[in-house]
Amino acid sequence: MSKVLFLNGNAQRVADIYCEMAPKGFEAIYASSKLSEEEKINIIKDVEYVILHPGIISGKILREAKSLKLIQSLTAGYDKIDIVAAKELNIPVATNGGANSWSVAEHSIALLLALYKRLIECDKSVRQGTWREPINGFNTFDVVGKTVGIIGAGNIGRKVARRLKGFETDIIYYDPFPAPDIEKELGARKVSLVELVSSADIISMHAPLLKETWGLVGKKEFALMKSTAVIINTCRAELVDKDALFEALQTKKIAGAALDVFHTEPATPDDPFLTLDNVIVSPHTAGHACEGWYRRVSYAWENIKKVAAGEAPGSIVKD
Repeated sequence: MSKVLFLNGNAQRVADIYCEMAPKGFEAIYASSKLSEEEKINIIKDVEYVILHPGIISGKILREAKSLKLIQSLTAGYDKIDIVAAKELNIPVATNGGANSWSVAEHSIALLLALYKRLIECDKSVRQGTWREPINGFNTFDVVGKTVGIIGAGNIGRKVARRLKGFETDIIYYDPFPAPDIEKELGARKVSLVELVSSADIISMHAPLLKETWGLVGKKEFALMKSTAVIINTCRAELVDKDALFEALQTKKIAGAALDVFHTEPATPDDPFLTLDNVIVSPHTAGHACEGWYRRVSYAWENIKKVAAGEAPGSIVKD
Protein backbone atom coordinates (compact mmCIF):
# COMPACT_ATOMS: atom_id res chain seq x y z
CA MET A 1 0.00 0.00 0.00
CA SER A 2 1.44 3.37 -1.05
CA LYS A 3 2.03 5.80 1.80
CA VAL A 4 0.93 9.42 1.35
CA LEU A 5 2.05 12.10 3.81
CA PHE A 6 0.19 15.39 4.22
CA LEU A 7 2.24 18.11 5.92
CA ASN A 8 -0.62 20.27 7.15
CA GLY A 9 -0.34 23.86 8.32
CA ASN A 10 -4.07 24.39 8.57
CA ALA A 11 -7.00 23.35 10.72
CA GLN A 12 -7.56 19.71 11.64
CA ARG A 13 -10.61 19.75 9.36
CA VAL A 14 -8.33 19.96 6.31
CA ALA A 15 -6.49 16.84 7.43
CA ASP A 16 -9.85 15.15 8.00
CA ILE A 17 -10.96 15.98 4.45
CA TYR A 18 -7.67 14.58 3.12
CA CYS A 19 -8.22 11.31 5.01
CA GLU A 20 -11.91 11.08 4.06
CA MET A 21 -11.11 11.44 0.35
CA ALA A 22 -8.23 8.96 0.32
CA PRO A 23 -8.73 6.37 -2.47
CA LYS A 24 -8.38 2.65 -1.82
CA GLY A 25 -4.85 1.38 -2.01
CA PHE A 26 -3.28 4.39 -0.31
CA GLU A 27 -2.30 4.86 3.31
CA ALA A 28 -3.09 8.46 4.27
CA ILE A 29 -1.01 9.87 7.11
CA TYR A 30 -0.54 13.47 8.18
CA ALA A 31 1.67 15.59 10.40
CA SER A 32 2.09 19.24 11.26
CA SER A 33 4.02 21.35 8.78
CA LYS A 34 5.61 22.99 11.83
CA LEU A 35 7.67 19.93 12.67
CA SER A 36 11.43 20.39 12.67
CA GLU A 37 13.48 19.36 9.63
CA GLU A 38 14.74 16.28 11.48
CA GLU A 39 11.22 15.26 12.46
CA LYS A 40 10.07 15.63 8.86
CA ILE A 41 13.02 13.58 7.63
CA ASN A 42 12.13 10.77 10.03
CA ILE A 43 8.52 10.63 8.88
CA ILE A 44 9.10 11.02 5.13
CA LYS A 45 11.72 8.30 4.62
CA ASP A 46 9.34 5.62 3.34
CA VAL A 47 6.70 7.95 1.87
CA GLU A 48 5.90 7.75 -1.86
CA TYR A 49 3.82 10.92 -2.14
CA VAL A 50 3.84 14.12 -0.11
CA ILE A 51 1.10 16.75 -0.06
CA LEU A 52 1.99 20.22 1.20
CA HIS A 53 0.08 23.16 2.59
CA PRO A 54 1.81 25.52 2.96
CA GLY A 55 3.95 24.69 -0.06
CA ILE A 56 7.27 24.52 1.80
CA ILE A 57 9.87 21.74 1.70
CA SER A 58 13.66 21.84 1.71
CA GLY A 59 16.22 19.98 -0.35
CA LYS A 60 17.62 18.48 2.85
CA ILE A 61 14.31 16.73 3.48
CA LEU A 62 13.86 15.67 -0.14
CA ARG A 63 17.29 14.04 -0.27
CA GLU A 64 16.24 11.73 2.55
CA ALA A 65 12.92 10.81 0.90
CA LYS A 66 14.27 7.87 -1.08
CA SER A 67 10.84 6.58 -2.17
CA LEU A 68 9.23 9.89 -3.10
CA LYS A 69 7.45 9.93 -6.48
CA LEU A 70 5.54 13.23 -6.32
CA ILE A 71 5.53 16.50 -4.39
CA GLN A 72 1.97 17.78 -4.53
CA SER A 73 1.20 21.26 -3.22
CA LEU A 74 -2.31 22.37 -2.30
CA THR A 75 -1.21 25.93 -3.13
CA ALA A 76 -0.66 27.70 -6.43
CA GLY A 77 2.72 29.09 -5.35
CA TYR A 78 5.86 26.99 -5.28
CA ASP A 79 8.58 29.52 -4.49
CA LYS A 80 9.31 27.89 -1.10
CA ILE A 81 9.72 24.38 -2.48
CA ASP A 82 13.33 23.48 -3.34
CA ILE A 83 12.68 23.03 -7.06
CA VAL A 84 16.40 22.64 -7.83
CA ALA A 85 16.74 19.70 -5.44
CA ALA A 86 13.51 18.14 -6.71
CA LYS A 87 14.83 18.28 -10.28
CA GLU A 88 18.15 16.77 -9.25
CA LEU A 89 16.28 13.91 -7.59
CA ASN A 90 13.86 13.57 -10.52
CA ILE A 91 10.82 14.17 -8.30
CA PRO A 92 8.01 16.03 -10.09
CA VAL A 93 6.43 19.00 -8.31
CA ALA A 94 2.78 19.81 -8.94
CA THR A 95 0.70 22.80 -7.88
CA ASN A 96 -3.01 22.73 -7.07
CA GLY A 97 -4.07 23.07 -10.70
CA GLY A 98 -6.06 26.22 -10.03
CA ALA A 99 -8.30 24.51 -7.48
CA ASN A 100 -8.30 27.64 -5.32
CA SER A 101 -8.64 30.07 -8.23
CA TRP A 102 -12.37 30.64 -7.69
CA SER A 103 -11.75 31.51 -4.03
CA VAL A 104 -8.89 33.91 -4.77
CA ALA A 105 -10.80 35.57 -7.61
CA GLU A 106 -13.85 36.18 -5.41
CA HIS A 107 -11.68 37.47 -2.56
CA SER A 108 -9.96 39.88 -4.94
CA ILE A 109 -13.34 41.29 -5.96
CA ALA A 110 -14.41 41.51 -2.31
CA LEU A 111 -11.28 43.46 -1.41
CA LEU A 112 -11.80 45.83 -4.31
CA LEU A 113 -15.42 46.51 -3.35
CA ALA A 114 -14.51 46.94 0.33
CA LEU A 115 -11.85 49.46 -0.70
CA TYR A 116 -14.00 51.33 -3.22
CA LYS A 117 -17.12 51.39 -1.03
CA ARG A 118 -15.21 51.89 2.26
CA LEU A 119 -17.18 49.06 3.80
CA ILE A 120 -15.06 48.84 6.96
CA GLU A 121 -15.69 52.52 7.72
CA CYS A 122 -19.38 52.13 6.89
CA ASP A 123 -19.72 49.27 9.36
CA LYS A 124 -17.86 51.16 12.07
CA SER A 125 -19.90 54.32 11.55
CA VAL A 126 -23.17 52.49 12.19
CA ARG A 127 -21.84 50.56 15.21
CA GLN A 128 -20.30 53.67 16.75
CA GLY A 129 -23.38 55.83 16.21
CA THR A 130 -21.75 58.31 13.81
CA TRP A 131 -23.98 57.06 10.99
CA ARG A 132 -22.45 58.13 7.68
CA GLU A 133 -19.24 59.71 8.96
CA PRO A 134 -16.69 59.66 7.34
CA ILE A 135 -18.66 58.68 4.20
CA ASN A 136 -19.50 61.92 2.39
CA GLY A 137 -20.68 60.83 -1.05
CA PHE A 138 -17.38 61.78 -2.70
CA ASN A 139 -15.01 59.24 -1.17
CA THR A 140 -16.70 56.06 -2.42
CA PHE A 141 -16.54 54.96 -6.03
CA ASP A 142 -18.13 52.81 -8.73
CA VAL A 143 -16.34 50.00 -10.55
CA VAL A 144 -18.39 50.56 -13.71
CA GLY A 145 -16.49 52.25 -16.53
CA LYS A 146 -13.06 51.64 -15.00
CA THR A 147 -10.06 50.16 -16.78
CA VAL A 148 -8.90 47.01 -15.01
CA GLY A 149 -5.27 45.94 -15.38
CA ILE A 150 -4.62 42.26 -14.67
CA ILE A 151 -0.97 41.41 -13.98
CA GLY A 152 -0.70 37.68 -14.61
CA ALA A 153 -3.40 36.13 -16.80
CA GLY A 154 -3.32 32.61 -15.43
CA ASN A 155 -6.21 30.71 -13.85
CA ILE A 156 -6.87 33.35 -11.22
CA GLY A 157 -6.21 36.40 -13.37
CA ARG A 158 -8.63 35.15 -16.01
CA LYS A 159 -11.35 34.53 -13.42
CA VAL A 160 -10.90 38.01 -11.97
CA ALA A 161 -11.11 39.48 -15.49
CA ARG A 162 -14.33 37.59 -16.22
CA ARG A 163 -15.95 38.70 -12.99
CA LEU A 164 -14.93 42.33 -13.35
CA LYS A 165 -16.11 42.42 -16.95
CA GLY A 166 -19.59 41.93 -15.48
CA PHE A 167 -19.17 45.33 -13.80
CA GLU A 168 -18.95 46.90 -17.29
CA THR A 169 -15.21 47.53 -17.22
CA ASP A 170 -12.47 47.51 -19.85
CA ILE A 171 -9.88 44.77 -19.36
CA ILE A 172 -6.18 45.00 -20.15
CA TYR A 173 -3.56 42.49 -19.05
CA TYR A 174 0.19 42.01 -18.79
CA ASP A 175 1.59 38.50 -19.12
CA PRO A 176 4.51 36.88 -21.00
CA PHE A 177 1.98 34.71 -22.79
CA PRO A 178 -1.14 35.78 -24.71
CA ALA A 179 -4.58 34.85 -23.38
CA PRO A 180 -6.68 34.51 -26.55
CA ASP A 181 -9.68 33.16 -24.61
CA ILE A 182 -10.25 36.37 -22.64
CA GLU A 183 -9.28 38.50 -25.62
CA LYS A 184 -12.08 36.92 -27.63
CA GLU A 185 -14.57 36.53 -24.77
CA LEU A 186 -14.02 39.81 -22.93
CA GLY A 187 -12.34 42.04 -25.47
CA ALA A 188 -9.29 42.02 -23.19
CA ARG A 189 -6.12 43.53 -24.63
CA LYS A 190 -2.53 42.41 -23.96
CA VAL A 191 -0.32 45.41 -23.15
CA SER A 192 3.13 46.20 -21.81
CA LEU A 193 3.62 46.70 -18.08
CA VAL A 194 4.23 50.41 -18.69
CA GLU A 195 0.93 50.80 -20.54
CA LEU A 196 -0.94 48.81 -17.91
CA VAL A 197 0.24 50.82 -14.91
CA SER A 198 -0.25 54.08 -16.82
CA SER A 199 -3.79 53.29 -17.98
CA ALA A 200 -5.45 51.14 -15.30
CA ASP A 201 -7.75 52.47 -12.61
CA ILE A 202 -7.68 49.10 -10.86
CA ILE A 203 -4.53 46.93 -10.87
CA SER A 204 -4.96 43.33 -9.71
CA MET A 205 -1.86 41.17 -9.11
CA HIS A 206 -1.99 37.49 -10.05
CA ALA A 207 1.49 36.55 -11.25
CA PRO A 208 3.65 33.79 -9.75
CA LEU A 209 6.69 34.75 -7.70
CA LEU A 210 9.74 34.06 -9.87
CA LYS A 211 13.12 35.75 -10.14
CA GLU A 212 11.71 37.62 -13.13
CA THR A 213 8.69 38.91 -11.21
CA TRP A 214 10.37 39.82 -7.90
CA GLY A 215 9.82 43.57 -7.44
CA LEU A 216 7.90 43.73 -10.71
CA VAL A 217 5.99 46.83 -9.60
CA GLY A 218 8.31 49.40 -8.08
CA LYS A 219 9.01 53.11 -7.82
CA LYS A 220 9.11 53.61 -11.59
CA GLU A 221 5.72 51.91 -12.04
CA PHE A 222 4.07 53.83 -9.19
CA ALA A 223 5.29 57.09 -10.72
CA LEU A 224 3.32 56.24 -13.87
CA MET A 225 0.04 55.38 -12.11
CA LYS A 226 -3.02 57.61 -11.93
CA SER A 227 -3.59 59.35 -8.62
CA THR A 228 -6.97 57.57 -8.52
CA ALA A 229 -5.48 54.10 -9.09
CA VAL A 230 -5.83 51.28 -6.59
CA ILE A 231 -3.79 48.08 -6.41
CA ILE A 232 -5.04 44.69 -5.22
CA ASN A 233 -2.50 42.02 -4.25
CA THR A 234 -3.68 38.50 -3.46
CA CYS A 235 -0.69 36.59 -4.85
CA ARG A 236 2.74 37.35 -3.37
CA ALA A 237 3.85 40.50 -1.55
CA GLU A 238 7.31 40.32 -3.11
CA LEU A 239 5.94 41.16 -6.56
CA VAL A 240 5.59 44.73 -5.33
CA ASP A 241 8.43 46.84 -3.92
CA LYS A 242 7.38 47.36 -0.31
CA ASP A 243 8.98 50.77 0.21
CA ALA A 244 7.73 52.11 -3.10
CA LEU A 245 4.18 50.94 -2.33
CA PHE A 246 4.24 52.49 1.15
CA GLU A 247 5.50 55.81 -0.20
CA ALA A 248 2.89 55.86 -2.98
CA LEU A 249 0.10 55.23 -0.45
CA GLN A 250 1.38 57.54 2.27
CA THR A 251 1.83 60.49 -0.12
CA LYS A 252 -1.46 59.66 -1.88
CA LYS A 253 0.39 59.19 -5.16
CA ILE A 254 -2.16 56.39 -5.63
CA ALA A 255 -5.58 56.21 -4.04
CA GLY A 256 -5.40 52.94 -2.19
CA ALA A 257 -4.41 49.30 -1.86
CA ALA A 258 -5.99 46.04 -0.75
CA LEU A 259 -3.47 43.51 0.54
CA ASP A 260 -3.93 39.84 1.38
CA VAL A 261 -0.18 39.19 1.43
CA PHE A 262 2.73 40.69 3.37
CA HIS A 263 6.51 40.53 3.22
CA THR A 264 6.47 39.22 6.80
CA GLU A 265 3.68 36.84 7.74
CA PRO A 266 1.90 36.93 10.05
CA ALA A 267 1.94 40.71 9.80
CA THR A 268 3.04 42.33 13.04
CA PRO A 269 0.93 44.98 14.81
CA ASP A 270 3.59 47.59 14.02
CA ASP A 271 3.55 46.89 10.28
CA PRO A 272 3.57 50.39 8.72
CA PHE A 273 0.84 49.51 6.20
CA LEU A 274 -1.58 49.08 9.10
CA THR A 275 -1.23 52.79 9.92
CA LEU A 276 -2.60 53.88 6.54
CA ASP A 277 -6.27 54.76 6.13
CA ASN A 278 -6.24 54.04 2.38
CA VAL A 279 -5.31 50.38 2.84
CA ILE A 280 -7.55 47.40 3.53
CA VAL A 281 -6.01 44.09 4.58
CA SER A 282 -6.78 40.42 5.09
CA PRO A 283 -4.56 37.68 6.61
CA HIS A 284 -3.49 35.74 3.47
CA THR A 285 -6.88 34.02 3.32
CA ALA A 286 -7.86 34.75 -0.29
CA GLY A 287 -7.56 31.08 -1.23
CA HIS A 288 -9.37 29.78 1.83
CA ALA A 289 -12.96 28.68 1.32
CA CYS A 290 -14.84 25.63 2.52
CA GLU A 291 -15.57 24.39 -1.00
CA GLY A 292 -12.02 25.11 -2.07
CA TRP A 293 -10.47 22.64 0.34
CA TYR A 294 -12.45 19.81 -1.25
CA ARG A 295 -11.36 20.91 -4.73
CA ARG A 296 -7.73 21.11 -3.69
CA VAL A 297 -7.65 17.74 -1.95
CA SER A 298 -9.56 16.08 -4.78
CA TYR A 299 -7.07 17.42 -7.31
CA ALA A 300 -4.14 16.21 -5.20
CA TRP A 301 -5.53 12.68 -4.95
CA GLU A 302 -6.27 12.59 -8.69
CA ASN A 303 -2.67 13.56 -9.42
CA ILE A 304 -1.36 10.91 -7.04
CA LYS A 305 -3.53 8.26 -8.71
CA LYS A 306 -2.14 9.30 -12.10
CA VAL A 307 1.44 8.85 -10.96
CA ALA A 308 0.60 5.53 -9.32
CA ALA A 309 -0.86 4.38 -12.65
CA GLY A 310 2.30 5.39 -14.50
CA GLU A 311 0.82 8.57 -15.97
CA ALA A 312 2.16 12.12 -15.87
CA PRO A 313 0.59 14.34 -13.18
CA GLY A 314 -1.12 17.59 -14.07
CA SER A 315 -0.02 21.14 -13.24
CA ILE A 316 3.68 20.29 -13.14
CA VAL A 317 6.14 23.05 -12.27
CA LYS A 318 8.39 23.51 -15.28
CA ASP A 319 10.97 25.93 -13.82
